[in-house]
Amino acid sequence: TSLDKQRTTSFLYQNNCTGNMGCCGCGNKCALWSRIFLFLFLAGGIALSIMCIWSCSFLDSGFLDRQQQGIGLYRSYNEEGTCVVYPDDFPFTNSDQTARICGLIAPIIAAGAGLLGLIQFLFCNICCDRCIISCFFTCAQIAQALTFFMFNGTFCTAGLGCKLSYGSYYSIGAWGAYFVASVLLCFSPKPDPLCCNKKDAEAERMQEEYTTPVIEPDEDGLHQAVPE
Repeated sequence: TSLDKQRTTSFLYQNNCTGNMGCCGCGNKCALWSRIFLFLFLAGGIALSIMCIWSCSFLDSGFLDRQQQGIGLYRSYNEEGTCVVYPDDFPFTNSDQTARICGLIAPIIAAGAGLLGLIQFLFCNICCDRCIISCFFTCAQIAQALTFFMFNGTFCTAGLGCKLSYGSYYSIGAWGAYFVASVLLCFSPKPDPLCCNKKDAEAERMQEEYTTPVIEPDEDGLHQAVPE
């Protein structure tokens, strides 16, 4: 009937704005806070990734003297103990280059995930947004983990050994932050996009206007829908 069609249209319209928020029995306030925590962990992970890149001490190597033990992805200590950028002709191995490139792209990928999340959070739902953003998080975690290829590079293959330093801990923290953010993305409900608030109010008004029909038998034993 036309009444059922109107009710179905109202339900589908409202569901398009709210996503699957109601599946967990959690209100929009709970969903909003979960998304805020997601962005906080994501921002923390990006900050730690940048600190990892710029650190002069990703690992400590026995290959060098005491003043030069701190080795970073893009900077290291010189003979005077000053943190400087590597020269252009430095003989990096393939493992070194992999670690350096992955350390650079990890926060970029994570920032892309954050941008898509903000679009969904502020404006409107994106088709398959959870899957797309989850792929970004996974790629960021893989890239961040590959920074530890530095332990298979120039400074750790001389048989004198290497050990974790500040940059390594920043990298571990960044990986953990991306992981927590991805878990929050997958298992927390989505809040209503802010631009859909007015549309949600209209959808609720339409839903209240039409009541659920009740099926009752008539005198002939047939069933018909009557309003509640």
